[in-house]
Amino acid sequence: MGAVTANGTTLTIDSQLIGDLLSVSPVSVSVATIDSTDLDSTWRTFIGGIKDGGECSFEINLNPSGTDHIALEADIDGVEKTVSIAWSDATTCSFSAIITSYAPSASIDSALTCSIGMKISGAVTF
Repeated sequence: MGAVTANGTTLTIDSQLIGDLLSVSPVSVSVATIDSTDLDSTWRTFIGGIKDGGECSFEINLNPSGTDHIALEADIDGVEKTVSIAWSDATTCSFSAIITSYAPSASIDSALTCSIGMKISGAVTF
């Protein structure tokens, strides 16, 4: 199996395509561990706990007057959003998330950008 290009990756939030996507750091699924060591043990033992979808972040070239980008700022409301990432090979990653950060950035000789952070709530579907 060969590498897949990131070019053509898209991100939608509540069916709204987010334009000017620069990068996306998708989910980082983990499983909690629960200590199950007893007093007879000479080594610690563990059992698996609940899965956590972790966090997801992405960066865009910010267009302050773009309707999709205006909606992003309004989405910092604590309400779960439906998020879908479509890779260039047509596979997807979907989940619900709460937008936790919206951080525009401006510097000399560069485009206006914005980093957006999300906390995943519930299952992740690949």
